[in-house]
Amino acid sequence: MDLDESMEVGPISEVFDGKKRITRIVSRIKDYQDKVKEIVTGNYTDFLPCCYDNLTIMKNGKILEEEINNVVSLVNQDSSWKHSEENMKHHREELSEAIMGYKTSFKLQTIHSLFEMIPRCGDDYPKLLQILEKIKVLLNDGSDPILPKLDCYQSISLRYHEEYQILLHSLNKKFETLIQFNEKLFQHTKTVTLKIKKDEDQLHQVIVSLVHTNYNVNKMCKFLMDNVFEPIITRPVSLTVNENDGDFVTMQLSYQLEVNEDLRPNHKIIFQRMMETFYCLGHMNIVISERQCIFSIIAKHIKGSMCKLIIDNCLQKDIPDTIDEMNDSSIMMAIQAFNKFLAEMLFLDNENDHVLDEYATKIDVLFQKKFCTNIVSSALEIMKKDLHDMCFVEEREAHFSSGSETFSSCMISKSTIELKKFLDKILLEASSSERQLSERLLRTIAIILERYTTEVSHNHQKLLLKIPQHTALFHNNCTYLSYWLQKNASKLNEQQSFMLIGSSLRNQGSKTFNNQLQNQRTQLLQSLEGFDITNAMVELGPEPHKAVRQCIRQLDLLKSVWQTVLPEHVYKHSIGSLLVTFCGEIIRKIFSLEDITAVIGKGLVNVLAIVIEKAPQLFKDPTDITIVVKNWTKLTQLATILDASLIEITEMWAEGKGPLTLNYKADEIKHLIRALFQNTKHRQTCLASIVQL
Repeated sequence: MDLDESMEVGPISEVFDGKKRITRIVSRIKDYQDKVKEIVTGNYTDFLPCCYDNLTIMKNGKILEEEINNVVSLVNQDSSWKHSEENMKHHREELSEAIMGYKTSFKLQTIHSLFEMIPRCGDDYPKLLQILEKIKVLLNDGSDPILPKLDCYQSISLRYHEEYQILLHSLNKKFETLIQFNEKLFQHTKTVTLKIKKDEDQLHQVIVSLVHTNYNVNKMCKFLMDNVFEPIITRPVSLTVNENDGDFVTMQLSYQLEVNEDLRPNHKIIFQRMMETFYCLGHMNIVISERQCIFSIIAKHIKGSMCKLIIDNCLQKDIPDTIDEMNDSSIMMAIQAFNKFLAEMLFLDNENDHVLDEYATKIDVLFQKKFCTNIVSSALEIMKKDLHDMCFVEEREAHFSSGSETFSSCMISKSTIELKKFLDKILLEASSSERQLSERLLRTIAIILERYTTEVSHNHQKLLLKIPQHTALFHNNCTYLSYWLQKNASKLNEQQSFMLIGSSLRNQGSKTFNNQLQNQRTQLLQSLEGFDITNAMVELGPEPHKAVRQCIRQLDLLKSVWQTVLPEHVYKHSIGSLLVTFCGEIIRKIFSLEDITAVIGKGLVNVLAIVIEKAPQLFKDPTDITIVVKNWTKLTQLATILDASLIEITEMWAEGKGPLTLNYKADEIKHLIRALFQNTKHRQTCLASIVQL
């Protein structure tokens, strides 16, 4: 019996022959399967035309499904079937197997029917996606073990993938006609054009469909970031939006490929350009679901890098430099307004995206940091200025209860005067600022003074090593800044750290100057190597004169660069310490002689006469030399001894009560007498009278 005819049979009698009923339904299922097989084979295996009408077969399949359900229901409910279990077992299995075959056939028939619907959908992309999704579900039904094993399964799967790729290609092409991104590169400039179709229905249909196909938006996001947002944020751009360009909204962006940093736009211009861009792009911002739209999808890919670029290349550089600028600035409100705009455009999520808002709340702290960093930078620039450009600073000597530090009038580098005025200004600002800024400004003062010695030492390293005047000025500068700290201790809240900084400044200035003094001592001693006298010499020769004059010239040069620079007491102590070394070395060399002839003695007297004449002139008051140079009197007495007779020496010793006893020991006088005079009774008498009391 034909399947179509069999489907017209009336209701089944309540009393029926179970075996006959099963046999009949199984036969119908096989007949249905044969027809489906012929359709599937013709379309997916042999690719030959089929004589069966697919719609009729599909309709008959649904009617057959109802008949199967009735048979299964009656079989399960009739108690007589339970008592004849053994007899009916074979027929039940036959029915079950036939039903499985029917389900697979019906699934194949359904898939084929869905494929036939595709050409009729045209550009109805949502419907096409729905059809392909149904086919995908049927093909991937894990509960069906039969379908994947059929010969036609691979062909059907291939047909599905082909149709899916065709849809994707069509969607991409359509998308490119609705939303057009173009760029033109010239020698020095670049032009970017964005065109968005005004047809919202088409945009919605295409974009929603693309999203459901897991469309890769990386290319679009990269284009927008590299060619639109990054240029707007980092350089001047020319931006025009035309909403009357026929069926399109058009935006054009032009900019220089290389641009001077000074021409970088400020945050107000950048935010305005960004908003104009988002307004234009808003024409494609199709809402896909309650929590998803095109902007939210794009944002997942670029919002992090875009916000970072805004902060690093715009906001950080636009933080005000001065307190007045900060008081007049609206940058915090501008950031918050822009953040709100991006949230309203659904680019940022109010619940999770807080980078810009958090940055806005930190503007005060960031300003303080930048303000103080700029202060330090300005101070460092002052420290790089020449040390030898100086002026006289006259201060009344002051004593402080917090220590015994004093300051005397002297020459100070103009750069240090400038730095001191700069510190005064910072301190004044700190006294009138709110607590947080005030404390930061005080810490900034500490940083500046802590860095003073290292920065100046580094920037003027060679000069401090070689030029005595620079060393003296550095010493004075350090003392002056330490004095400034002491004088302003109350304004600095009497912080112990500042006292330590002051001590460090004084110590570093003294250390550097003492190193210069040591270098000068070394040079004096090297020059006095020419003061070479031995017991074998017949006459003194010109070398000792030359060595002494060289040392005097060295000391004279130091006088010319130190006397008007250093505080008077520092100068006298410094030049005096060098003279002590100088005189001491001459005395040592003379005392090293065991025999001093009259000619040699006369020559030594002449040499010492040069020293005695020139050395006092190193001081404003020549008499200061006797106080500052501890061995000066000993040197002058040595010159007298070298030119004196035994009687005169005896009289100057005066049995241990004469002037020689203040600087000489008895053994030293005896040594000189033996070296100067021959061994006679008179010398023996004289030596006997030289005793230490």
